[in-house]
Amino acid sequence: MSIENELRRILTIISDMSKNDIKTNIKDTKIIAEANRSSAEIENHLNELESLGLIEQDKNLPANVEYKIYKITRKGIKEVYNKEFR
Repeated sequence: MSIENELRRILTIISDMSKNDIKTNIKDTKIIAEANRSSAEIENHLNELESLGLIEQDKNLPANVEYKIYKITRKGIKEVYNKEFR
């Protein structure tokens, strides 16, 4: 799979924050802060990464929270490492 550089950068941020643990939750606010881009832009990238199966959103959050939780998937880890070690 070949993804654009900005998507790869966001995926790498999530990979680094989770230490490649598929069970580690990462708040979208932390991803946005680390990416240093507008929240709307990062939300679009997160949605695209999720649609590609590289990350997944935790759907079990209470309705009143104002953030989203993401986890990297095995496919996402594989994508990060396939690019880094070519």
